[in-house]
Amino acid sequence: MKARPHSVLMPLVAALFLLLVSEACSNHRTELTVFAAASLADVLQPLGERFESEKGIKVNYSFGGSWTLAQQVSLGAPADVFVAGGPGPMDVLDDKNLLVNGSRVDLLGNMLVIVAKGQHNSETFSPTDLLRDDVKRIAMGDPSLAPAGNYAREALQTIGLWSDLREKLVYGLNVRTALQYARSGNSDVAIVYATDVAGDKQLRLLWTFPPETHSSIRYPIAVIGGADNSSKAAEFVVFLRSDGASEIFSEHGFNPMTLQE
Repeated sequence: MKARPHSVLMPLVAALFLLLVSEACSNHRTELTVFAAASLADVLQPLGERFESEKGIKVNYSFGGSWTLAQQVSLGAPADVFVAGGPGPMDVLDDKNLLVNGSRVDLLGNMLVIVAKGQHNSETFSPTDLLRDDVKRIAMGDPSLAPAGNYAREALQTIGLWSDLREKLVYGLNVRTALQYARSGNSDVAIVYATDVAGDKQLRLLWTFPPETHSSIRYPIAVIGGADNSSKAAEFVVFLRSDGASEIFSEHGFNPMTLQE
């Protein structure tokens, strides 16, 4: 007996319908893409997991140097939220009208420090010790790629050591790269954020730059204009400024701006 045309077509149509529905659902899954400064990797990961458990919204991160990330966003990278390690990279996007109006706010503060693996006495160390012959390589973020590098350059210029130390400087793509140089022995010391060495068992803090030696360290956050999930992105920004998130930021050594208002 020949099968009737509709008895063959109906299962096929049903299968195609289910496939289309499945694809449509997968294309509209509630997820956010967050571009963030490398120095935030350790603290944003657990916060993203908490946000997902509370809101059902998965957060995917892309960490790196803030200037590099800003350039990627400028070229059309699909980011919903950007958290920069300094105002400069965010200013670039703001000037190009790539941010949602009113969404930009300073999220966190930080401090700039000198660290090493332990061959220096932290009780007597001062920045002039960087001039010593046994300090051959000083790691820091590349000022053209990482705000931490800009802060380090400003601080060294302010205390009058920039010119004398330039031959010793080893640049990393971002502050975490500079940190790794110190851990691996590829540099004798590193200039990084205080939060980068909080709880670090390999490195110890030698000196903290006074805040007046460099621009105020700020991490601005904003929703990217044209984001696929702009309302959810705004919700994530609110979440990061909540008391619960601020407590976690503080535990990691950051200074939540909401607690200072």
